[in-house]
Amino acid sequence: MQARDRIGDRYELTYPIGRGGMGQVWAGFDERLDRPVAVKFLRQMEVPEDERETAVKRFRREARATARLDHPGVPVVHDLGEHGDDLYIVMQLVRGYVLADLIAEQEQLAVGEAASIAAQVCSVLAAAHSASLVHRDLKPQNLMITPAGVVKILDFGVAALLGPTEQSRLTATGHTLGTPAYIAPEQASGGAVGPGADLYALGCILFEMLTGTPPYEAKNAPDMLRRHMQSPIPVITEYRADVPDDLGHLIYCLLGKKPTDRPGTAEEVQQLLTPFLSEERQTSAEKSGGTEARADAWAGPNPVQGTAQELAELHQRAQELAEEERFVQAAEVLERALEPAQGVREVLDPQVVAVRLDLANLRMLAGNYRMARDDFEELARVLEQPGGDQSLGRQCREQARSCQVELGE
Repeated sequence: MQARDRIGDRYELTYPIGRGGMGQVWAGFDERLDRPVAVKFLRQMEVPEDERETAVKRFRREARATARLDHPGVPVVHDLGEHGDDLYIVMQLVRGYVLADLIAEQEQLAVGEAASIAAQVCSVLAAAHSASLVHRDLKPQNLMITPAGVVKILDFGVAALLGPTEQSRLTATGHTLGTPAYIAPEQASGGAVGPGADLYALGCILFEMLTGTPPYEAKNAPDMLRRHMQSPIPVITEYRADVPDDLGHLIYCLLGKKPTDRPGTAEEVQQLLTPFLSEERQTSAEKSGGTEARADAWAGPNPVQGTAQELAELHQRAQELAEEERFVQAAEVLERALEPAQGVREVLDPQVVAVRLDLANLRMLAGNYRMARDDFEELARVLEQPGGDQSLGRQCREQARSCQVELGE
């Protein structure tokens, strides 16, 4: 795959944001609806032949399982199709922090914040379990926190139906699906997997959010599986003294060796978490401004190096997109083009000013009046400095007022 490739005669790939053993995830744009998307590919030829049929079934199941869940904590699935020898899923592009990165940065999250994240996960799990789906691979790498503080669960690729006629494990002989550090004992032993496995994984994640490490550590995967099945349940208050006893007891129960030792439902766990929720809704991801992160995944490196020539080329590309009325995509091109120029925002560089002005106009055309207003006001402030284009500054003030009117403010 390459940037600018077109998939399904409507999705244009922009840059890669993730790669696994059997596929890739790309950021892209839906040309028809002018919206950013994530395109996840299964490269069939990279899958061992004896596992290919299973991988294809799992990939299609991911699309259908995720599409069935109408919940703000699940990325929206837009499309499923084939591109040459590859299958692809088109999904909502999620921006924010991967929880694993947040834990690595913060080491230990505040009790209220960890409880808030876990409660949101419970809300998604409740919807999934009521739809007869169990995720089976919950882990910090599969949890995203958006800049608005919304937790989204990614990758239902190993989800299994819970119906009596279809307790499908979709697993190759001898393989255990799931991630060893968060896998329930019954899952590790190859037994039947139900909602309790997701609650066990949530217990592991809560433990890690509060202590900085998973409940068990081992040198290899087989040893990790044995530890989940046989080692004593760790008591979290021995690792962190400020964890309330009731929350510690809940985590201990979530880590029960048998599903019957754990709380019965995700709704019950959510209610038990309520007393510990942070009064301050802002998460660490919001405080740090968030980052573009993975969209199953999902984030992406900024491919722009910031030379004047590259800025000009991207400016031209955005103008071409704007002529096709692909305003949102054009605006994103300019956003990425301007990132290396952040240090010269106060400088009246004509090229940078022209790009910033076009970005503000594109956001206005796309209906993003709040961001456009802020862009125009900031530009006006810069242009009104000594040596700036005072007339253009006044025009920016007028455009900012127009946006204010559109916002009804």
